[in-house]
Amino acid sequence: MSRVNVLDASAVIDTLQHEVGQDPVGVALAEAPCWVTAVNLCEVLSKLCERGMPLPKAQTAVQVLKMVIVDFDAELAARAASLRVRTMPIGASLGDRACLGLAEQAVDAGNETVVYTAERAWAKIEWPFEVIVIR
Repeated sequence: MSRVNVLDASAVIDTLQHEVGQDPVGVALAEAPCWVTAVNLCEVLSKLCERGMPLPKAQTAVQVLKMVIVDFDAELAARAASLRVRTMPIGASLGDRACLGLAEQAVDAGNETVVYTAERAWAKIEWPFEVIVIR
């Protein structure tokens, strides 16, 4: 069984901005492949640009992390949609559900999966993967 780390946008942003949650994410990046959905990549790039970073510099910053960017295809879209009702009580956004759906997809493919996020509410739901709240 392979290990896969799935990063939420909040985990990537904390790492790039050297914020409180960067340490556990740094360890994750060093120990196993880290996956992020294209939806979460969009969130990261948007937030960096919003904070004044030019898009080319933001793209370079993300590339340095050497994450695997996973396309948000029809299968992942359906998975994220199926999580809507289950995650309504915690107010999960589309980006949240994209990340959680990717984690479920990784588990179904036979991977030991760990998700890194700043979203404390995710830990309130039982998942087939571990959730590490980074701050």
